[in-house]
Amino acid sequence: MSHIRLYSLILGCCYFMGMASLIASSAADDGKSEPKDFPKGSEKAVAAVRAALPKAQIDEVAEPKGFGGSGGKGTPLFWSVRVHTGAKRHVLSVSPEGVIIRLPIPIEIKDLPKPVADAVAKAAPGETVKGAEKQEMRATLRYVALDKASVQRYAIDMIKDGKTKRFFVSPDGKSVKAIEIAAEKKASKPAKEFDVPAKAAKAVAALKALYPDLAVLKITHEVFDDGTGDIEILTYEVEFVIKGIEREMVASPEGVIPHLWASVATKDLPKAVTDALDKAAPRTKIEKARAFEIRASLRFGALEKAKLYYTVQVAKDGKERTLKVKPTGDLIQKFEFRKKK
Repeated sequence: MSHIRLYSLILGCCYFMGMASLIASSAADDGKSEPKDFPKGSEKAVAAVRAALPKAQIDEVAEPKGFGGSGGKGTPLFWSVRVHTGAKRHVLSVSPEGVIIRLPIPIEIKDLPKPVADAVAKAAPGETVKGAEKQEMRATLRYVALDKASVQRYAIDMIKDGKTKRFFVSPDGKSVKAIEIAAEKKASKPAKEFDVPAKAAKAVAALKALYPDLAVLKITHEVFDDGTGDIEILTYEVEFVIKGIEREMVASPEGVIPHLWASVATKDLPKAVTDALDKAAPRTKIEKARAFEIRASLRFGALEKAKLYYTVQVAKDGKERTLKVKPTGDLIQKFEFRKKK
């Protein structure tokens, strides 16, 4: 996954979660009944909403369009649960496991913590406070290991007349692409062992379980903005040297490796793949085969303790805006990713 795709995915997630809002009104129901059937797989999400919002009526449960949806090909990242109480209608994002990703709780303005109230007064002098909510971020985005890895494509080095060419082949054998093999980047083992940060220890340990002799050269990370003002680490990108060759792989803070190239014995290649190779490169010998395995997927996992922040609606001269404030009184600004030069 490229940096740009990752950032777009995460920002899209935060935007959608920003649509969610808690039903607080005790107004009478509008008389419409709930749907008789909800989508298969949404049972836990529906139960979680009913438990958290007993006065709300569920109008619709659906896969989100775009980010978060499976496109009808599996389990979505979260369900969009549309609810209402009286005239108020809102959307909650709920994981298939039944975790409400962000739960807003209306509070009285007078009940705002003093650091929050002071921050609002300083940031919005002369503006009228219209309302406030305490936001409970109950889940975070992380990689979760799949029960079984899936192969996305094969990379097979074929040799003929002393020349080697690499073929990328889809598991069904319908897509075959040949490329010239680029020279591997050589590197020397560093004289001093890399000082691995404590937070990256599990990620590095997971890689060393695969390659015990690797020597770490550099560690960077991919981050996402969960809306609380704290930037979370999604994966660590580890650059290392093994047998004189420089490589890089990613692993999550929990030690989950999302994807990797795994060696495959020629006898274990699918028949569709070998048949495609026989057609594309007849009388050519397989020198090396690897499979690009997807070993984990992005899911929303419940936090042991919800992360809190406050949203406060203020208005002046007919114009309204919302301030986001940490419990400490620090204003939460929109996170901007730096553009790579």
